[in-house]
Amino acid sequence: MVLVLLGLGWLYDHADRPGVWMAVGAVTVLVLLAMGWWAWSRLRSARERWIVSRTGIAGIDTMTGRQFEEHVARLLRAHGYTRVTTVGGAFDGGVDLRAQTPDGRPIAVQCKRWRRPVPPNEVRAFLGALAGGHLGYLGMFVASNGFTREAVREAGDGMVLVDRHELGLWMAGERAPRLPPR
Repeated sequence: MVLVLLGLGWLYDHADRPGVWMAVGAVTVLVLLAMGWWAWSRLRSARERWIVSRTGIAGIDTMTGRQFEEHVARLLRAHGYTRVTTVGGAFDGGVDLRAQTPDGRPIAVQCKRWRRPVPPNEVRAFLGALAGGHLGYLGMFVASNGFTREAVREAGDGMVLVDRHELGLWMAGERAPRLPPR
């Protein structure tokens, strides 16, 4: 409070200088822009959390593959992941999403919204994508209907697998997927 009063006193003493008013105006605009950006990002984050909280595990079964990718991207954002980008498509190189974990590590995510469990060949393909164009990235494979036993065995410690049960817990906000330690 004392600093504000001192600043106002200084401003009163230098009120006849146009440069002072230009500087005050520029600082005011910058502060208003920063506050607007902060409010917008908070609102976007709250909207993401609201959408995630309104979607039950049964809602996953009615989504298209693209909608499922967007849903997983919202889950990531709602749980503190940053720089979440959707890569998916015909030429995605085996990765649907890229992001940064809450502790700052890069992560590549593969999403499969299938009616059956993911087989081991899909896990091998994702491991290949991680070893190729995404070297140094953590891997997360999210599957709406889980993985076969062979697929789980194939993944080993090479990636985080999120099956239907884990996805339900994540969506309910009870537990996010456990990432390997740094």
